[in-house]
Amino acid sequence: MNKEQYKNSVLDRPGHPDGMTVPDGFFEAFARDMAAKLPPNELEQQPVKALQPPTRWQRMRPFVYMAAMFAGIWCMMKMFSMMQNASADMSLDRSPVLTAALSNDDFVTDYVLDDYGEEQLLEDLYADGYSVADLSF
Repeated sequence: MNKEQYKNSVLDRPGHPDGMTVPDGFFEAFARDMAAKLPPNELEQQPVKALQPPTRWQRMRPFVYMAAMFAGIWCMMKMFSMMQNASADMSLDRSPVLTAALSNDDFVTDYVLDDYGEEQLLEDLYADGYSVADLSF
């Protein structure tokens, strides 16, 4: 039994057609009738314009955008390095304003100790190696 005979025998096994049939020549008539029913396309009737060569700006635009992107990345990295150096310079040795503020007891009481709880103080002392027996209240 060849392939075509096997295919026909398989299709005949159910004993009834599947109901998925179309009349002969349906698709050819459908395409012809649909083309007749559509309105005329205005774009097809207009003359085709010749493409103009790209302007100088159109050719340079991708390179200008890429240069702007790299300049932006350079500025961002410069700002990050400036911010990192500024935060590193806030040590007590290099900042006389910070040294004066932290040596003022009123400033420390009003601004630092309000945000620094007793539990956090005890945890920091324990982390620094102090024991409870060493502490007196």
